[in-house]
Formats: sequence, structure tokens, C-alpha cells
Amino acid sequence: MDETLQDAQAARTAPRGVMGAGYGRHAEAQRAGADAALDLLDRAVAAVAAAPVGGAAPVKDPRRFRLADLGCADGANSLSPMHRAVSGLRRAHEGADVLVTHTDIPGNDFNALFERLAGPGSHTALPGVYAAARCGSFYNRLFAAAEIDLAWSSIAVHWLSRLPGPLTGHIYGPSTSGPVRAALARRAREDWHAFLRHRAVELAPGGQLVVVGGAAAEDGSSGAEGIMDMAAAELETMLRRGLLSEDTWAEMAIPTWNRTESEYLEAFTTPGVGGLLTLEESDFLALPDAAYERFLRNGDPEAYGQEVAASFLVAFGPSLFGSGARHVAERFETGLAERVRRDPEAAETHWRIRLIRATRTDAPSPRPA
Repeated sequence: MDETLQDAQAARTAPRGVMGAGYGRHAEAQRAGADAALDLLDRAVAAVAAAPVGGAAPVKDPRRFRLADLGCADGANSLSPMHRAVSGLRRAHEGADVLVTHTDIPGNDFNALFERLAGPGSHTALPGVYAAARCGSFYNRLFAAAEIDLAWSSIAVHWLSRLPGPLTGHIYGPSTSGPVRAALARRAREDWHAFLRHRAVELAPGGQLVVVGGAAAEDGSSGAEGIMDMAAAELETMLRRGLLSEDTWAEMAIPTWNRTESEYLEAFTTPGVGGLLTLEESDFLALPDAAYERFLRNGDPEAYGQEVAASFLVAFGPSLFGSGARHVAERFETGLAERVRRDPEAAETHWRIRLIRATRTDAPSPRPA
């Protein structure tokens, strides 16, 4: 049997939603999303710094803050916002101790995270600042009740906790239709409600939640339909050439859902969330495509194709190929880069994002879920 086909048939050995090796080098769009929320983060930090000690909450040491970085990946896009948050808290409370806990799902590259935390530019270089990591899905409880003062999650909540069933018609959830699309929307709603319910328990009264979430316009478009169609077409070509088995191809899926404004905001009015989390701010943005803008300046479609394919593979490759399909993933990357080179305009991507800031209300914590 062809080595590539053997690799492809063994591909499902990594959990979907894990980022690929070298994610930080190719996460420019994700970094732009986080950067867009820095003003929101500053306001959240100011609210936490100004919150009174005690009150309805258990009395806490006013010189200690606990932060959560939810969905940290390899930490490449976490260091700057966490450093900013820690610095803001320590300006308001000189000498305060700060603990930052970075979380992600099993299979995440925690070794790369730890290397970044120990390297230059890390918030752990500041005196009195400590870092930890916790393995688990943020669709479950991760912290004790009222443990967290500020929770941050950037470009992560569009990943679903699981697929409700096989994807048919496309590898990309938002590009499906009919009953498959409806099932994905239901799963996304349940996940988002669970995310908010758990944060409502974990945040201390007055605590802040900042989310940068993959979003969609009201017509459901995420801004990435072009590159997703190219990727699906390349996989179908590989299937026809015998580089993928029918069974492997049928299992390939990117389990994400980019929520519309109504899908994001209705949760704040429902039992279990409304009354516990108060929505303070919400905004919708379409991110620029920095890679495409570079292509327009330098006119190099080959470099653009390689850049787009590499970025696609580190974000979505583990979900499609798992960890045991190196040869087939490399062939896919080459083929996708060639498609982008031939039609650069079709690959232009403007990801939509939703920015959210919410406050934990000053009320008794619900019973742990």
C-alpha cells in the first residue's frame, strides 16, 4: 500500500481542535483578533482593579489577582495580552501577586507554552507574577467557584466541543446546509451556553470576562469561505488520485461554528447566564488579510500561496489529518499552495470576529455544576 495512503488511514490520532506545531509562527490572523480586543481588555483590567474587596464575595487578599487564559494554544498570542493585563493590575495595586493559569484541551502543545512562559517577554518575568497550566475543555468547569478575577479567551470559542454527527457536503461546518447545518448550530448554542454558565460560577463577583470569538455576519458567512472551498477541492482531488481512502475522506472535518450576533448575545438573557453575567460591551469586526495585502505589494503569488497553506495547516491540519499523517498533510499543503498561487483573489480571507466584555454580577455564586 502507498505510504501516504497508509498514513492517511491512521490519521485520526489527535483530538480535533488542537493546533499544529509551529502555530505561533503562522497565527497572524489570530493575533490580529487578539490585538483588536486590547482596549476591551484594558477596561476589564480597570474594572477588576477598582472592584471592592469583600462585599457579597468571600473576603479576598486585595493584593492577589487570578487570571485565566482560556484556549491558550502554544502561548504565542497569549503573552502580549496577559503581560498587558498583569501590568495594568500591578500599576493599580503595586506589589500585588498575580497568578495566570493557561488552559487548553488534551493534545495541546503545552511544552511550547512552557518554553514561551520561560522566555523573554513573558509576564512571568515580572516580580510577583506566577504562571500555571490546566488541561481541560473550557466547555467544562476548570476552576473553583469565585476563583477567577479576569478570564480571557481569544479565537477559541468557535471550536465545538464535539461534532454532532458526520459532516456531509463540506469539511467546514459553516459551509454545510440542511439538517447537518442545523445540528451544528444547536451544538454551538449548547457549547456557548455551557461556556458562559461555567465562567459565571468561576468568576468572583465583579470579575470580568473578555472573549474574542470567531463570528459570522447575519447571513452566516465567516469571511473564510474561499480558502475553505479551495481546501475541500484539494482533498477531493487527493481522493481521486488515491492519496486518501474513502473512509478517511468521509471523516475529515473542521468542527467549528462562527456565531452570528444573535447567537452570541441571546445567551445573556437566558436562565443560568442572565442575571449572573452582565453584557457590558459587544462589537463586530472583519479582520484585514495581512498576507493578501503583502501579496498586493510584492506581487509574489508563490510566496502568498505558501504562506496561506502553512497558516491553514497549523490551524486546521490536526483536525483533518491527526498526528499520524505527515506525508498526506505535506502533499495537501503543496496542493493548496498551488491553488492559491493560481487564484490569489479567491483565497483572500477576512475573518469576522465578535468582541465581548461581561461582568460577573454581585450575587451569590450558583451551586457548582
